[in-house]
Amino acid sequence: MRNRQRLMIELLALLLTVITLVLGGLMYFSNLKNTRQNLIGVELADFIYNTDYSMKFGKRIETFYGMQEDLLELRDSFDDVDQLHILSEENRLLFSTEPAMIPERAYSMPVGNNMSDTSRLYCMYAVGDDARILTVSRISDMQQEMGGYLLKLVGIAVVGLILVLLLIHLVWRLVPEGKRAYRIAAVVPLVWIAVFSAMTGVDAYRDYAGSSRELCESIGKSVQTDIAKVEALGVAREDFYEVEAYLQRYTDMIPEVEELSLGENDEISYKMSADHRRKMALDYILQAVLLLTFSILILAEYQIFVTNTGTLTEGQNGTV
Repeated sequence: MRNRQRLMIELLALLLTVITLVLGGLMYFSNLKNTRQNLIGVELADFIYNTDYSMKFGKRIETFYGMQEDLLELRDSFDDVDQLHILSEENRLLFSTEPAMIPERAYSMPVGNNMSDTSRLYCMYAVGDDARILTVSRISDMQQEMGGYLLKLVGIAVVGLILVLLLIHLVWRLVPEGKRAYRIAAVVPLVWIAVFSAMTGVDAYRDYAGSSRELCESIGKSVQTDIAKVEALGVAREDFYEVEAYLQRYTDMIPEVEELSLGENDEISYKMSADHRRKMALDYILQAVLLLTFSILILAEYQIFVTNTGTLTEGQNGTV
């Protein structure tokens, strides 16, 4: 019976490690998708805001002349987007770069959401009040990055689990009393899951911070490209106006960025959203807390079980 109790705690440690590993991987992949969506949003910003500006004068997107050609040209300007689809408010397909079978749940996604299948990422953006644009992009590079991260996470999980099992085994040998050994050994997986969850959370937050810098660099490149286009048309730098309103299109589309300003030498200064950063940090903390709570609940349920069945009694020298 005593060995069975130890086995239950070891199985619990294994179960919680696998759950933490899976949730950590899902969180990392969610970060990758959100980062890709933001980067695509930066490249779509001009098209969306120019279209939105025209629609404010009462023009409906269905009547836009040359929209199909504009959409194809926009698609060709992307490195990682294969398809663009403009949808009506009722999910009716208005324009498309190519006929393709799109999952129904992708068409009906709310603005700002994304989803993926085995090979594609689908991202939804607003175009005015009555239309949306759906992008379809490859995720092979994201899958490779995800694979590398999972290998790292699995390595940490295996090493940590081995240490946990060794500690449980050591407690069981050194503590002769059944109840006391059980209680001490039960703390080991709880501590391990708290540490492992914290590590995945810190990794995810560090990756989020890195993606924010990448995002701002992408915005800077997009702004510099637009400035070069305007200057190529013969517009002098001193004739630029409403620069703040122009930059606002990026802060409206990207929740991570609170403020942008254009400095000397076309350098972009940015201020990240403190509220959004706190929200992300809170999400990672909550995941660690939920995993720890889940672990405690499982242990409590097992404790109730063994108490009600009378299987956990005082024992000496391995007896019960």
